[in-house]
Amino acid sequence: MPVIVSPDLARAAGPGGDLPLNVDEQVIEARVVGVARNVPSVDGDAVVADLPTWFTAENTVDPGTAVPSELWLDAPPAAAARLSKPPFAVLDVTSERATQASLRSDPLARGALALLLVAAAVALALAVAGLLLTVIGDLRDESGELFDLEAQGATPADVRRHLFLRAGVVAGLGLAGGLAAGAVVSALVVSVVTVTAGAGTPLPPLQLIFDWKVVALALAVVAVAGVAASFAATRLAYDHVARRRFSEGLE
Repeated sequence: MPVIVSPDLARAAGPGGDLPLNVDEQVIEARVVGVARNVPSVDGDAVVADLPTWFTAENTVDPGTAVPSELWLDAPPAAAARLSKPPFAVLDVTSERATQASLRSDPLARGALALLLVAAAVALALAVAGLLLTVIGDLRDESGELFDLEAQGATPADVRRHLFLRAGVVAGLGLAGGLAAGAVVSALVVSVVTVTAGAGTPLPPLQLIFDWKVVALALAVVAVAGVAASFAATRLAYDHVARRRFSEGLE
């Protein structure tokens, strides 16, 4: 009988994938044709086979031993509500929708995600502030060098481009470091959510999915805010210098 098994059972199979299965004191000769790491509702080793073929093989020796004990339904909420009424009321029903709603409303998981969101917003604000402080620091600490550039014929626009270029290099290095740190933190997010979502091993395992649209939007906001703040800082600095030079000329 062709079967799909979990990795441990696949490793236990003999040459050619032959695997004898002991089921209800019967031995069914099976052959592994595929491996599945996760089987819904099964935590551990599992065997997946064609249902009619399996029933035929198991009931051949001892009829009536193989009976279904679990039924999966893909039904809308209205139809699923009938499972709580006779004659289906005797069944133990587990709703995927109810489980998902319970996990989404888990206060610890929601609190952890909210904390991570706030931390991300603060990090973006600090990135803009750091870029602005870099420009302001260059204007203050290297005012003599900038004045020499102007004395050599550089226009205020040239000096601003010089400052923006230096700030762009710093921003690029910071972006690379931020992406690396974000990758590490994102890997930890799955572990945090796994622990808070019931303190158990999720089945199937949680996967990390990046919302690249949100990432691109955040980077665009940081870029626009950083450029605007840097431009405003250089403009105010040059206006202040111009007023000071004008007043010195009048004196």
